[in-house]
Amino acid sequence: MTWAALIPIIVQYGLPIAEKIWQLWSTNAVPDQAAWDALKALGTATRRQDMTAALVRNGVDPASPQGQALLALVS
Repeated sequence: MTWAALIPIIVQYGLPIAEKIWQLWSTNAVPDQAAWDALKALGTATRRQDMTAALVRNGVDPASPQGQALLALVS
């Protein structure tokens, strides 16, 4: 897969979905229901869900005052 093919996907759907498609493509994985479900989940996540996941990945409790302040920045 070339950059020319990835750039429109990145622009339209965002980097996480484009990265997942590239990972699947580069491993020559056969499309299956689990891969499709994972892509759909990436595409339906809200900004708040993305922020909550980022906080947890970085050791910040979303219920903490700092976590709540950051979550208030996203709709």
